[in-house]
Amino acid sequence: MRSGMNRVLIYVVSICALLFAWEMASIAVNTLSGPGLLPGPFNALSQVVKNAAELQHHFLASAWRLILAILIALGTGVPLGLVIGREPRLDRFLSPIIYITYPIPQVALVLFLFVVFGTGSGTKVAMVALVLFFQILVSARGAAKNIPEEHIISVRAAGASRWQIYRHVVFPASLPDILTSVRVSIGLGIAFLYIAETNAALGTGLGGYINKHMLFQRDRAFAGIIALALLGLILYLAVDGLERLLCRWKYVARRSR
Repeated sequence: MRSGMNRVLIYVVSICALLFAWEMASIAVNTLSGPGLLPGPFNALSQVVKNAAELQHHFLASAWRLILAILIALGTGVPLGLVIGREPRLDRFLSPIIYITYPIPQVALVLFLFVVFGTGSGTKVAMVALVLFFQILVSARGAAKNIPEEHIISVRAAGASRWQIYRHVVFPASLPDILTSVRVSIGLGIAFLYIAETNAALGTGLGGYINKHMLFQRDRAFAGIIALALLGLILYLAVDGLERLLCRWKYVARRSR
């Protein structure tokens, strides 16, 4: 209970510090470059309250796209990464393909995907899922390769099948690294979702909302940015809670020190 209160307090202090830094930056930019160029946190937060219904509509649209993209990337990248990491023949064959395709800037494919598949939500989800897939694939592969071989040998000596080794050894041992990759993917996914939503025809989503108001109503645009940051925070906390639930041994070890 006490540790939970401490975490809440840390988040509150951090947010207050961020708002203070934002206010100072707003004063400095508006003094040097002209009034209204960078809205302060009070103006942006007041727009969040005034436009709560509209922002909620766009927030939910962006949230389900991002969550769906993360789930697709996890469902495809994790199994493939674990198998590649533990199967030397597959690793030798597929790793060069990963090394070639992973550095390709997926943002360059945004316009191509819109031209081929249209501007619907499916294309936006596919774009974000494609980016996150490689992030999660590489992390899962690396985590699986770094499992001490003694763990595998001891379980195999006890009569475990290949499926049981993956289920009871490879996946649990790789899970912390996979969840860390998901945390990184949240920020990356939000960035690419914003790009996808701003490149599409005007519709739902926080990216389009921000882009629509950035030139002439910056306080409303920054209200959208706050909503996007809130989406990232909620997902980050969700992954953090999931890790505490699924990787309890990490936190037991820390408390015992």
